[in-house]
Amino acid sequence: MDFWGHNGEYFSHCSIHMNISRNRIWWRRAGSTEVCPVPFLLGYKWHLSILLLIILVLSATAHTAQPLPWEEKHQQLLHQRDLIFEQLDEIHSVLVPRVQEEDPVLLKRLSLDPPQSRATGYGLLPEVKDNAPQAPVAPKQTFYSLKWLEGRLNEELESVEKLANDIPGTTKLEPLVARFEQSLKKLRNLENNLTYHKYWQKAVVQYAAYFRKKNELVALAREMNTLITNSGPPEKIAELRQQLLQRTAPFRPTRGLQILNLEEGEMVLPVTVCTDIENLEFLHAFKEGVQEAFSLSSAAQTHRFSVDLIWRLIRADTLYPDGVPVRGASIVMSAHRTLFTNCSLVLTTGAPSLNALVGNRIFLGTRPVSRRTLAHEFGHLLGFEDAYVRGYDGETSGPYGVVIVEWTGLTADLMGDSGRGRVSEEMITTLINAYGELAVE
Repeated sequence: MDFWGHNGEYFSHCSIHMNISRNRIWWRRAGSTEVCPVPFLLGYKWHLSILLLIILVLSATAHTAQPLPWEEKHQQLLHQRDLIFEQLDEIHSVLVPRVQEEDPVLLKRLSLDPPQSRATGYGLLPEVKDNAPQAPVAPKQTFYSLKWLEGRLNEELESVEKLANDIPGTTKLEPLVARFEQSLKKLRNLENNLTYHKYWQKAVVQYAAYFRKKNELVALAREMNTLITNSGPPEKIAELRQQLLQRTAPFRPTRGLQILNLEEGEMVLPVTVCTDIENLEFLHAFKEGVQEAFSLSSAAQTHRFSVDLIWRLIRADTLYPDGVPVRGASIVMSAHRTLFTNCSLVLTTGAPSLNALVGNRIFLGTRPVSRRTLAHEFGHLLGFEDAYVRGYDGETSGPYGVVIVEWTGLTADLMGDSGRGRVSEEMITTLINAYGELAVE
């Protein structure tokens, strides 16, 4: 609360908590031991002091923000989720005795426990999977709506009620167990959506100016997609795509990288990456993924261009001379990164999930990952950004809040789709233009 003192001095952020001393009310500044000396003389009429205190408390709380309609709706949906879980729990208690007696093999499919989380921590590596077939990358719009979520929860509530009613008259257990599994899986997915909304609906309110700018990009993406769908002018589509690329995923050259110009016009971009990973099989798979995606792409071969990934091994006991963290230990990733001194680019383990910082580092999680996705993350080290936009439709004051809108695949390449995209002509020419040519002495 801000106000003027009796002597004209301005006081800000003074708490409603008060002390009564020597017939004065003293305000204590919030978050501080400093006292805001705003003297209200109490005199001899203490009942007036109490009345004043009540008035001040009421005035301080009168402006407490009321929950937005979407927050109330979110709470209702959480309650509905709980009702479905309770129904599933009752169904579980009925099915388990029958399964134990008639077909114990099905018991493992009746667990109510959430799937066991994948272990993460220092030194743990992801399984490297084969690549999925490459496919054209197209812009894709995805909506996340509380109204849609409400409909799905209503459907699921009806579904589990029907399952409960069908159990007494059904002799075959396997179909009942399959329906139970399906309902539980759907409910957990809907629960993830509830968590998503709790975060992003609040973000839209809190960072209104930021999301207004993002909505300008959403409009551009929709305009471009309409032209693509209706076979519009290629020049206009290319112009809009370039605008989106410049505003969502501008290329940022990595310091210290430079192309070597070899004999017969060949160009090689050496990229040295520091790592504390000593698993040679993993490092080979990572490098193989980079070679497949970049050096063996048709665009790179047309330009006689290749990337040479060079590992610089830094042993863990060099990073941690006083004792290496045990395998699987939880570590502070930002602090861990600082231990790689004199290393512009780093690949290391210990993150909850795979993520990269452009021109800086890749932190590995433990979820299985394809070689192409590793190449996508390597693209971040070269200076490429992810190309996606998140905005919204509607109003934050509406009964369901806003509809979150996500656009992916805004670039038709590996950075637009880490699973199926390919290194494009534009990506290769960008690298050549950014890192120039340096003749080998």
